[in-house]
Amino acid sequence: MKFQELLQSVDFKKVALAFERMYPDDKHMLPFLKCHYDILCHITPIYDENANAQECRISYIYDEIVNKSYLSAFPLEGDKWSASLCKEIIIDCDVNATKEEIVACCLWHTSFWGYTEEQLSETAKDFNIYSDKADIEISLIELTGNLQELEKLGCKIDSLPTYTDVKSIVKMRANLKYSRWKQKYIKKHIRNRMFRRDFLRTEHYNYINSIACFILDICKYSSNRDNHLLLDFCKLFQSKRFAAYSYQSRTYGKSDSAEYLIELITRYNAFDKEYIFSNLILCIEKASIDLTLTTCEQNLCDCIWTLCPNGTNRTIITVNPSLKSELKIIVAFYE
Repeated sequence: MKFQELLQSVDFKKVALAFERMYPDDKHMLPFLKCHYDILCHITPIYDENANAQECRISYIYDEIVNKSYLSAFPLEGDKWSASLCKEIIIDCDVNATKEEIVACCLWHTSFWGYTEEQLSETAKDFNIYSDKADIEISLIELTGNLQELEKLGCKIDSLPTYTDVKSIVKMRANLKYSRWKQKYIKKHIRNRMFRRDFLRTEHYNYINSIACFILDICKYSSNRDNHLLLDFCKLFQSKRFAAYSYQSRTYGKSDSAEYLIELITRYNAFDKEYIFSNLILCIEKASIDLTLTTCEQNLCDCIWTLCPNGTNRTIITVNPSLKSELKIIVAFYE
């Protein structure tokens, strides 16, 4: 069976359940995995004689460090997705996994460098530009560049939040990454020192940069790029807590794009409950120049607004012709 045939033979809802069992630490990535799955199902397979292999072997790999065997799909990482879809899936005789578990494993591998084509491009770009730099250096470079872009737009930032200002949210973000990284077998006192020196400082920069990226994303297609809008956005840098999310539907004209995004939110928990704060800004990007919301799009707004029933909710609608039949939401929670 080809990989494409395997993908088309399963229901993603069941794949999601398998993924949660197999990768409990990564279940927050399910909304992205759903998009990734739909992208792969839409791609046309293209044979590539230069691919790592023309087959993908499903087997159990034993990890001596944790004394545990886990399912592996090799090779899938590093090949073009269109080429991977052509690969013959070969299952070792001792593998007793379900089709849904095998697909979950394959998706874990194919999405290793990114869930979308845009993320793959960003990953490749980072490898080319930042290959010799540490995470904290990369974070500072990206933050500096984005702040300069905001200045060009006329966004005047009086001051940036200090670590003390946003200590609680920075620690939340750092601990999420550190909880996985600390599984590496490094002495505890060294890990703790590196956590304070590297993780917290890096996440402080990343936190500020997440606000800058949010503003830049909204302004990219906004027709209301006025001083009042930018002044309001600049106030986000004074927030004690901030988290931003961006999702694009992947319906390819086969279903309603707003309903697709509603499913990401309600079924696959697109917004982490720990990062839903009192107030929100919702930006809806659509291809149509008619900014009137359809019934489904209004339902999407209602679905998001109910997450912050007592706070300040603001909605911005922008036109992005490249979306065609798709819909994109950019959401920020803050307080």
